[in-house]
Amino acid sequence: MTSNKIKVFAPASIANVSCGFDIFGFALPDLGDYVEVWFNESGKLVIESITGADGLPTKPELNVTTVAAQALLEAVGEKRGVSFNIQKTVKPGSGLGSSSSAAVAGAFAVNELLGNPFTLRELLPFAGVGEQLASNQLHFDNVAPSLFGGFSVVRSNEEMDVLSISYPKDLWVVAAHPQVEIKTKQAKRMLGRTMPISNAVIQWGNVAGLVLALTSNDYDLLGRSMVDMLAEPKRSKLIPHYDKAKDATLAAGAIGTNIAGSGPTIFSFCKGEASANKVMSAYKKVYGLSNLEVNYYKSKINPEGAKRIK
Repeated sequence: MTSNKIKVFAPASIANVSCGFDIFGFALPDLGDYVEVWFNESGKLVIESITGADGLPTKPELNVTTVAAQALLEAVGEKRGVSFNIQKTVKPGSGLGSSSSAAVAGAFAVNELLGNPFTLRELLPFAGVGEQLASNQLHFDNVAPSLFGGFSVVRSNEEMDVLSISYPKDLWVVAAHPQVEIKTKQAKRMLGRTMPISNAVIQWGNVAGLVLALTSNDYDLLGRSMVDMLAEPKRSKLIPHYDKAKDATLAAGAIGTNIAGSGPTIFSFCKGEASANKVMSAYKKVYGLSNLEVNYYKSKINPEGAKRIK
């Protein structure tokens, strides 16, 4: 049995977005997962290669990409085997949605291979199966923007109720990724299970303010709303030079600076590319004084989600 190969791309993403723990996320351009798939004669899922990251499972039942793909294949009753080449441009534990882009790419690629039996929105639960393997929890704050693009709000994980909202067209993102790894599971354990009501009230107000700021192009409100009472106070301690980087980027004109996902990546919102360049310089000045290897990114929010490229 022979089959043409299909190649897809699923973008990386930044989730939480300050106060929006497990409910906000937006897609990034260029970074993400490339997955190539084709039918094979074994009747099984086979991972032929993984590049761009070390130590990822090659057993299909343990790999996020193939677990998401298998869930879709089982849903349609497909018995043919599928082979996978996986190319990652974002390392696991970066805070840039590595597991989510992997899961989205797996489900999206196999759907394309089968002739698209599912709509884009119907792929959400299959990608969620893969993400759940990685984090032990079903949440779509990274999965949704990787699948749909743009800026996502997850109203309910259980109901898979995901909304897309508008954002300013001159909003830029600058991110610094110190090359240390923070596992999502470890970062979640730090947070505990409760939050003081006084902090929760502040958090809810900031969540509402952030949504209104994005949809009304109110940069001043966006900056005031980027205050996180839940994750940042605890997780920032895991990120080298976090406080210095935040202070420096705000002084350089960033609208707001916070942790990308579980970290260690730090991101800033900026108004316009000129401001983004100044904030990028501020990041480089802080981390240039350390011995850390740091990757830097600058872009607008990516309006595109997963897509077929071959």
